[in-house]
Amino acid sequence: MIINRKGISEQVADSIKKKIQDGEYKVGDRILGEREMGVALSVSRNTVREAYKILEAYGYITARHGTGVFVSSSEDQIKKMTEAFFVSSDQIKDFFSVRKILEESTVKLSIEHSDVNQFNELEEIIAEAKEILKDGIDSERLAELDHNFHITLANNSNNVVLIRIMHFLIDLLSETREKSIQIPGRAIQSVQEHSNILEAMKQKNIHLAQQYMKEHLESVEQSITKTL
Repeated sequence: MIINRKGISEQVADSIKKKIQDGEYKVGDRILGEREMGVALSVSRNTVREAYKILEAYGYITARHGTGVFVSSSEDQIKKMTEAFFVSSDQIKDFFSVRKILEESTVKLSIEHSDVNQFNELEEIIAEAKEILKDGIDSERLAELDHNFHITLANNSNNVVLIRIMHFLIDLLSETREKSIQIPGRAIQSVQEHSNILEAMKQKNIHLAQQYMKEHLESVEQSITKTL
């Protein structure tokens, strides 16, 4: 005999989650309110309320005051998982450990799926950054170009889940990125590191491109640690 050790609210949450995953409830659909869902599932309203809290915490649904409960998109689910994550100085090491794993995979996939046009797009980002460096440090624009370089790499991977995760992960350090670029020599170093990564990618040298990405992220980590 198999005993389900989950609480009733968790079982209800699992049941609704399965309906979402199976497409019975589609993105944007308004699902039954607490009372109606309780009647439909033969459980109390309080049980449904707890189940909805569980589902909302994981990003499966969104409760809109005065309107109802709606099925969230996959983007909202990933955002929900990352938006509460605050990167403090004692989390930087862990954050970059994860980012290295993801971005080394991103480089590999990007090389496999990129053509000349996509390499040119990355080249243009680097070229603009180099032009800005000639006239001084426009930290805001350089931070934006840094962001664009990594997001473009992710987009070129053709992996939808990786793209979504990278968007949110990189955004977590948006303010800190601009501060780190103001550190003397940091901007020039980052642009050169991006250039090294791209050159290895153009040569289709996956191992070297991944090594350059690893070294780049390690140097960025050191710079950002100094700003926190």
